Amino acid sequence: MGLGDVASILVPSVKLISRSFADAHIDVLTYGAGVELMQLVPEVENVLAVQREQWPSDLSQAMESFFVIAAQIEHKKYDLIINLDTWFMPCFLARVLKDSGQCVIGNYLNRPVSDFYSGLLAKRYDQEFFQTQKRFIESTFPLIGDWWEYGWWTRPEAANGYPAYYLNHCCGLDGDLDFRLDISPDEDFLRAARGKPIVALSASGSGNQKQYRHRESLAKMLAESGYVVWSDFDGSLPIKDLLSRLKVSDLLISVPTSSRWFARLVDCPVLLIPGAEPPSMTAPDLFVEPVQDCQYCVAHTCREGRNFACMDVPPATISQRVDGFLAENAGRRMLQSPAQERNPSG
Repeated sequence: MGLGDVASILVPSVKLISRSFADAHIDVLTYGAGVELMQLVPEVENVLAVQREQWPSDLSQAMESFFVIAAQIEHKKYDLIINLDTWFMPCFLARVLKDSGQCVIGNYLNRPVSDFYSGLLAKRYDQEFFQTQKRFIESTFPLIGDWWEYGWWTRPEAANGYPAYYLNHCCGLDGDLDFRLDISPDEDFLRAARGKPIVALSASGSGNQKQYRHRESLAKMLAESGYVVWSDFDGSLPIKDLLSRLKVSDLLISVPTSSRWFARLVDCPVLLIPGAEPPSMTAPDLFVEPVQDCQYCVAHTCREGRNFACMDVPPATISQRVDGFLAENAGRRMLQSPAQERNPSG
């Protein structure tokens, strides 16, 4: 899973499974910064880390490495293994475990590993095969096919955003999703703000469709309006420190990226700059209205040749939305300590 999926899918699914199986000991396998995030989830007993060198870009090397990971998982003798991931290599890993006799549910490769290798040697798979989930996934989840159906975000089942649609509807996991993490607020940062409202700004995600090109102008405009603006979403802050700072922030302005889901973990409101992504996918608290007639195309390449002009929202438009929201919600995020230092009107 990418980091956004770890925050939006893995965190609430662990909490959901923990509620359903109160006596269960839950370990998770994840990658990169997801390890750091899942170590903050109290329902998780052990976090198994896939190291960067264990996931090389070369397919044959990656498969060899994942056989080693599978052996390590088998050694732990789990009663149940659940794969929520939809990327090829995790599904390959799940199939390796299933073929070895492990109890595996969720998503896995839709053919035995031996058959897959035969097809690989015969060069029956093109690059698109490894990037198109419906071509390689078999699943015990009842409605996983709805996940890759174009336009799923318009369905009534998607009214509460992507995580609920995927976990509750596609995977058939019942129960309300709980994203909250018990993170201590960054009181030093709060004191340094001297009562000014704190606005976080996450203006860059993966791909051209998630780049807000007026970040500096917007940050300057917000600062001139009396807000404390920060934007340390480049990996320079440890995940725990990032969440602590979000917890004392009055608002996050974000493109559709993992930052949006970090905010949800600590109940920080989100103003989304949606660009090509329909807001219903991430269900933010508020979002910038469309600026192009072709917006919400969900494409990774601008189909109209406009270089994703849907991301060219004037900074003044966003600043006005910030003003309006914070005026309506003044004092909403006041903390018990040091409450006397926090004066949103200052």
